[in-house]
Amino acid sequence: MLARIIMVAYYLISAFFVLVTVQNLLREKDSRDRVVLYLVTLIPFILRLLRIK
Repeated sequence: MLARIIMVAYYLISAFFVLVTVQNLLREKDSRDRVVLYLVTLIPFILRLLRIK
């Protein structure tokens, strides 16, 4: 039971970080370096949400 709650919280936190990063990615218009940084940051969180290790 506790493990399930922790797993759900883990996925919710990952989804939150994906949403915040995508929001920042869409706002970024000046720096290509930051766009690449946002995309690289997104990869592990998206893989976690898809349950791919």
